[in-house]
Amino acid sequence: MYIEKFVSAIKAEPLVFTIGLCVLLLAVMGTSVRHVSSAMFSILFLLSFSALKDWKSLYLSLSKLEKTFLMAFLLYTISGALSFYNVDDVDKYYKLFERYLRFSMIIPVYILLIKKNISVLNYLYIGAVISGPFLLAVALQNYLADPDVPAKGYYHHIIFGQLAMLNVGIMLSALLTKCLSRQLQILIFVAMLCGITAAVMSQARGVWLVFPVYLMIAIYFVIKDKRISANNIVIFLVVIILFSVFTPIGNLIKQRTEMAIDDVSRFYHEGQYVSSVGTRLAMWDIAIDVWEQHPVLGTGPGDFDDEIIALQNKGEYIGMDVHNSAHNIYIQALVDLGVVGLTALLFVVLIMPLRLFFDGNNINQEGRLVGFITVISFAVFGLSESWTLRSPAISVFLIYIIIIASHMHIFFSKNKNI
Repeated sequence: MYIEKFVSAIKAEPLVFTIGLCVLLLAVMGTSVRHVSSAMFSILFLLSFSALKDWKSLYLSLSKLEKTFLMAFLLYTISGALSFYNVDDVDKYYKLFERYLRFSMIIPVYILLIKKNISVLNYLYIGAVISGPFLLAVALQNYLADPDVPAKGYYHHIIFGQLAMLNVGIMLSALLTKCLSRQLQILIFVAMLCGITAAVMSQARGVWLVFPVYLMIAIYFVIKDKRISANNIVIFLVVIILFSVFTPIGNLIKQRTEMAIDDVSRFYHEGQYVSSVGTRLAMWDIAIDVWEQHPVLGTGPGDFDDEIIALQNKGEYIGMDVHNSAHNIYIQALVDLGVVGLTALLFVVLIMPLRLFFDGNNINQEGRLVGFITVISFAVFGLSESWTLRSPAISVFLIYIIIIASHMHIFFSKNKNI
């Protein structure tokens, strides 16, 4: 029966199914399998041209808040274009500018989703659940090949861990807001454990900063709505603790934590910057110094590594790896795009998505929670990683946000007409 309904839905709305499939594939392997994120983003962008003749009328039909929300994406692209004024490495700038252009390219995708008036949020949930065992399989494959190397799939281990942990938050949102059978709840719990394990095996310490937020959200909903029993939360935490105590996962967490604490101590007390955390702290210092020379528009995307090389030529920071990334989206925006870029970044990553998701006219709890989890996750990830310079992470952020925002628009439109 379910298969027949599914096939009928595909036949009735093949375009919606294609959009949903792109979202699902992105959620499963967008930061671990080569070209998946760019391919899914490109397909969605090209599909948006099917609504080309309606772009103007659909945009004008949006609320003032939605229009401002979309203009935030355009503002971020413009900030990247303005920073060209101070760019020295033009070739590298052109390669990086595509990252900023994607923020504008997502606007017509949102308009397409509004036109179809069918939410594809469930495809995101399904993709998140499938991603748990899939990403764990990728992580285990990496571990068996070399236990000392972080799990990463094709791309960088940090964004691999980010997607694994983000999808744990997406699954948590489904548990807290949807009426699910006991079997589905168990399935999602297992998928969450797989995702958490994959995130740990990525050895990306910054990913774990968002986990306490997920726990607080779960506890809040247990107390407020009792959508998940306290017993289930306790069982979930006990399983995680047992994983930490009786498996190599716990040793890995302990090792990476101790290394981070030691790196910070040696940086501030001994000036040692040749370490994972020490290099980050050193780059933040360098970035702030560079930004002070170009406070309004920044030094331009692609020039930060040249600044480090110039310092090393003067005898400073010898032996430190040269990175074009400052490993912090806020400091990265300052050094690359100046105050203009940081303002645009805050609007597009934090301010406008949260304003839209918590608009008083739309009280869809499901959209609010999954939207809040997505926004906060990327905001926290940005404290230790410049994901705004990585195309797969950008695609995940933009598509997740647009899917959730369009879901809330569709929910509000349908309920307004009742």
